Amino acid sequence: MSEIPDNYYFCLMGQTGGLSIEEGLLKLSGVVPRPVVQFLNYYKEVPVSAVATILTVDENKLVCRTSEVQARAIEFSGYTIIEGVPFPHHVYANAHYDADTGEITLSGFNYADVHSNRRTSVRVRMQVPPVIGVEAGATKFNGRMMDLSLTSCAVTIPDRKLLESFSFFYLTITMPFPTNQTPVMTRVMAKLTQVHQQNRLFRCIFLFEHDKSSEDRIGALIARRQTEIIRELSS
Repeated sequence: MSEIPDNYYFCLMGQTGGLSIEEGLLKLSGVVPRPVVQFLNYYKEVPVSAVATILTVDENKLVCRTSEVQARAIEFSGYTIIEGVPFPHHVYANAHYDADTGEITLSGFNYADVHSNRRTSVRVRMQVPPVIGVEAGATKFNGRMMDLSLTSCAVTIPDRKLLESFSFFYLTITMPFPTNQTPVMTRVMAKLTQVHQQNRLFRCIFLFEHDKSSEDRIGALIARRQTEIIRELSS
């Protein structure tokens, strides 16, 4: 089994010992009407899923049509995950979207092990990473929040030395609402669990130690960002 680079959600599988993908495609070619399958993609960390109709089948290619939102997610990512008969497992496929015809051509099939449930909650990527306050004891500095889930967030900082030897920090997250509404400010304790260097910056993973107020506010921020992301795909 070989991991797809920079992918948190699935990895490719070798032959599973059951029905091969070629045999599955052959079965599909003989089925009329074509069965409906499910497509799955991730856009800015948000799962996007919709049913798809199979138009044509040959020994190494499928031509399908799906919703506009799903098609845009496929256009951005260049792949999709297929679930449905006759395949006994999820199937990864390279995907090309033709904006003129609205058709999606799939090729390069592999069985895939989907493991998005490794994350216990939905994660969203920030469009413009907001500046957040980080403090521990008398130490105070700023970072930029790159992504956010109900349980944790990723923050980039310019220098690892800013962290000193602390394990727990207070994060102050201020997210402005559109149309001149009052910004939402959340202060939450968080445990530093990982630090990775990325070029000249350091990516810090913080695990939240919620109280009821901070959990509700973080949940509201995630819901709002999810709506924005889906709106991007729909526009």
